[in-house]
Amino acid sequence: MIDLDQIKLEQINDYKAIQLITFVSQNNKFELNSEAAQFLSQLRGNIAFVVVCGKYRTGKSFLLNKLIDVQNEGFSVSPATNSCTQGIWLYTKPLINKQSNLQIYFLDTEGSESGVKSQTHDAKIFALAILMSSTFMFNSIGCIDEQSIIQLHLTTLLSKNIQVQDHDNSNNENILGYYTPKFIWLLRDFVLEMKDGQNRKITPKEYLELALHDDRQYQSENSKKVRKTLLTCFKDRNCFQLVRPVINENELQKVNQLPNNQLREEFQQQVIQLREYLLKNTSPKQLNGVNLNGRMFCKMIETFITNFNKGKVPIISTAWEHVVETECQQGLVQAKQLYETNLKKYFGSDEAKSFEEIFQILKKIRDESFQTFHYIAGIREKNNHFEEYKKKLLDFMTEKENLAIRLNDDMNNTKNEEVIAEVSQKLKENLNQETFTIDNLEVFFQHFNEFLTAYDKKSAGTEKANTLIHFLQNHHPIIVKQLVNSVVQKYSKNKNQAEEEKAVQQVKEKQLLDNIKILEQNIAQHETKIKKLDQDKVQLEAQKKQLSDQLSKLQTENKTIRDNIKDVDELQNMIAQKNEEIQGLKKIITSLQTKKKKGCCG
Repeated sequence: MIDLDQIKLEQINDYKAIQLITFVSQNNKFELNSEAAQFLSQLRGNIAFVVVCGKYRTGKSFLLNKLIDVQNEGFSVSPATNSCTQGIWLYTKPLINKQSNLQIYFLDTEGSESGVKSQTHDAKIFALAILMSSTFMFNSIGCIDEQSIIQLHLTTLLSKNIQVQDHDNSNNENILGYYTPKFIWLLRDFVLEMKDGQNRKITPKEYLELALHDDRQYQSENSKKVRKTLLTCFKDRNCFQLVRPVINENELQKVNQLPNNQLREEFQQQVIQLREYLLKNTSPKQLNGVNLNGRMFCKMIETFITNFNKGKVPIISTAWEHVVETECQQGLVQAKQLYETNLKKYFGSDEAKSFEEIFQILKKIRDESFQTFHYIAGIREKNNHFEEYKKKLLDFMTEKENLAIRLNDDMNNTKNEEVIAEVSQKLKENLNQETFTIDNLEVFFQHFNEFLTAYDKKSAGTEKANTLIHFLQNHHPIIVKQLVNSVVQKYSKNKNQAEEEKAVQQVKEKQLLDNIKILEQNIAQHETKIKKLDQDKVQLEAQKKQLSDQLSKLQTENKTIRDNIKDVDELQNMIAQKNEEIQGLKKIITSLQTKKKKGCCG
């Protein structure tokens, strides 16, 4: 059995046909090819499978090569008369529906009735083709008649080779119709004109329906069973006709090497119509109404093959359970991988984180992992495996979270020890300096609260309280002892200092008393001097009064003298003035006398 979870997912760029299911004749068992499983397991998005079955040597592989538009590198085609395709093959290049992005892959099966393999083998290949396909194409030559219908006799064995449930299979064939793919009957080398009983032209689909509902009496029982099975098991049916690709019989043996332009134009147009129909009408491969991805598809095939190899009938419900469990397993694996990747991303450094940080980080990566698990495993949440694997994921994350918290706490504890050593240093220094007394114990408690606050602010982790408790348990006796010693020593020191200060005070008091006595003596002497000065002051005031009187007298006399002097000055001025007047008169008299004399002489 292939372990799909261990397959390395690599992009296959070289498109080719690879064998999907191999039949090992030595042990008579089917095998899922590892290369094909690797390719399918990497597929993402919606996928679909178109399978073609039919009698060997009827051109199935050639037609598939034309549908996927490849030639030499497509499915193997041989002109030999024996069956060319063995087992079931897959071509790795899909047709893409550009509107829905549906990837449609083509599967080629080995032809039935080759004579080399048994009918049981053919029935198992046919059943696997039905179970794997989204669209099942039955390939036959010519028109729909009794012989071609009997070629589909393997459909009558479907209800025996496929079971829907592992119990109560009384209505298995009717229920099977809900799980079977769309059915297309390919009429190869069809040359007849399609008409109904009234000679009216009809479509290939109408032609198919008329053939399946034909209840003429001469039909064989096998034919009736095939018709009934087709009508019961395949609800969505259609029919396409294709003319022979070439007219020249000699070209048929090398038709696969011929380029498209050498094929009949009508055949080319019919291939294009069939391809467009498949692109438009093929639905994603589903199981129990759920679109399968490549990994789920592989698990489904593996389950069916395992049942065949054990001689059991493939059971669709059992395959669904295995698919669901596989998706749950894969969801668990990918969720675990994402969780561990995120753990390394957020906790890969040596830097410790706070409780709030670690809580937010763990919640974030837990949510992302659960989202991944739900996306993969939640195809049907109400199944027997979803809760089981969800619990496994939860247990895994809880274990990892506890480990991450422990490792983070270890880093935090180391940091917290450094923090507590740092913030307690001031408290220790104050204790060592013996700065606390009975009167200022509140200062110690203030410092102690500051120490607790600083530690709470700088520390981190869920064990921060335990680190503090451990520190206090180890240092509490020392702190108390230092505090008591500080108080006692401070008290003793203060007491000795008080006695010394008292002695000094007594000396100072004696000196002060002596100084007071000297000061009193000085005061007495000064008081005597003051009394004498007061007496001298009285005498001086008396002398001052006497002198003031004398000064007043002198000032009066002086004023009199100044007044007298002023009168003398005025008299002198008057005398001078009179003298000037006399001098003027004298000049006048002299002048007159002179004139008189001159007059007499004349």
